[in-house]
Amino acid sequence: MSAGMNDETDALVRDLQRGAAEMRTTHASWVFIAGDDVWKVKRPVDLGFLDFSTPDARRHWCDEEVRLNRRLAPEVYLGVEPVRRDAGGHCIGGDGTVVDWAVHMRRLPDEAAASSLLARGALDADALASLADVMATFLEAAPVRSELGSLDVLGANVAENFAQVEPFVGDLVDPGTFAEVRAFQTGELERHADVFRARVAARRIREGHGDLRLEHVYFLRQPTVIDCIEFNERFRCGDVASEVAFLAMELEAARRPDLAAGFVARFAEASNDFHLYGVLDFYLSYRAWVRGKVAAFVAGDAAARTAVRRDKRQEAARNFALARSFAGRALDPPVVIAVGGLIGSGKSTLAAGLGRHLAAPVVSSDRVRKALAGLAPTDRGSAALYEPAAVDRVYSQLMADAATVVDSGRSVILDATFSTGRWRDAAAQVARDRGARFALVEARCADRGILRARLASRRHAASVSDATDEQLASLEHSFEPFAAAGGAAHVAIDTARAPDAAVAMALAALRPIGVVAAADRCVS
Repeated sequence: MSAGMNDETDALVRDLQRGAAEMRTTHASWVFIAGDDVWKVKRPVDLGFLDFSTPDARRHWCDEEVRLNRRLAPEVYLGVEPVRRDAGGHCIGGDGTVVDWAVHMRRLPDEAAASSLLARGALDADALASLADVMATFLEAAPVRSELGSLDVLGANVAENFAQVEPFVGDLVDPGTFAEVRAFQTGELERHADVFRARVAARRIREGHGDLRLEHVYFLRQPTVIDCIEFNERFRCGDVASEVAFLAMELEAARRPDLAAGFVARFAEASNDFHLYGVLDFYLSYRAWVRGKVAAFVAGDAAARTAVRRDKRQEAARNFALARSFAGRALDPPVVIAVGGLIGSGKSTLAAGLGRHLAAPVVSSDRVRKALAGLAPTDRGSAALYEPAAVDRVYSQLMADAATVVDSGRSVILDATFSTGRWRDAAAQVARDRGARFALVEARCADRGILRARLASRRHAASVSDATDEQLASLEHSFEPFAAAGGAAHVAIDTARAPDAAVAMALAALRPIGVVAAADRCVS
């Protein structure tokens, strides 16, 4: 539904466009760009899920847009200004009768947008890791909105999406895709109802951004995210897995599954939320379908330019097909890689390097230990956290997290000392029970001087590890020699060398069992 264009809005757009170097149209706004300034005027539309049909509504949602977007882009959103009409026409500022409202933004450099960086091959895993850290911190502090993560709400969202797309069946989406994606999404809610309820119980339903797209992310002094969903809290609030799935879906659409998987993995690590993998495929499909729906709306908008409508037709069809692709399973079986060794051996550095190259999440015993104790990752833990019963709890949680990731069809890396054979066997069993491959990577550093120097360096900087020289001495006496667990591959890596060299050696040693760096799996 839409209030459509009339003589007044025609004149407003025409007048404001005269003073702008560029105008862009979305399904919800007209965007006027003039020098370093950007002005967003909300279109007088009622699309069901948003209603900007009256001036009062547009004023309210302009205020909300500024308030909410200042959370992640405080220097970008400058305020709300009236649009006035006088004898000379419409303008922002000046004198005359107030007829509408505009959000005033500082223009950001186009070349700093993630979409632009990706297009020219300059978006890398490190940049996305910094974004993952920003989003994890933002969402951890965001209000919990458990009521918006219920199965009833999710079911209503899914039903609404398919009802709104149904008019496009046979044109922008084929009937088979429509039926298959609807069956997948509704089926996931039914089959895994307990998993979605567990997400609510774990307080993972937050007031987020809601529209984490490549074109909304800018890499400046730090990652800056603009243009959140202000008009509908049901779309803005949801599972944090849905938030990260949006950007991951766009990276998948751009044929960069390595960057997509790496971004999700780094977010899972930063937020200690590996159970997001249990709902990730649902949200990837859901987000792709929403993007297809929005593109279809613009494709069918008579007020949009012909070229824009043509491009949006292609975008809609592509995203509907992408939503269908997430309903399948990966062709290659996942792999569980257990990286162990003495404290100070460089095992965590090696595990992190493998995680980056394989775009796989790293489940760290140090982080799990702190989380179970209710501590921040770099808080110092007491000796009680290293008692045998506490250690068993850490490894049990490590295995549970690994199982969740592998159950989603994805690979995982475990970072712990694995000082006893029973925990190596347990990791191998996680893989075996799920038809995954398994490899045991041992970090070896024969130079005890290097080990002690590494431990000493941690005393002068924040670290997730509490390891000390005393613990090293104790562990050396009790450490059970590494041996292949369950007949799996056992790789020993000399970690006295430079970290990059150690990672390269590990990757080369793992290649015979089919472990391939994520970038090498990309479709060109």
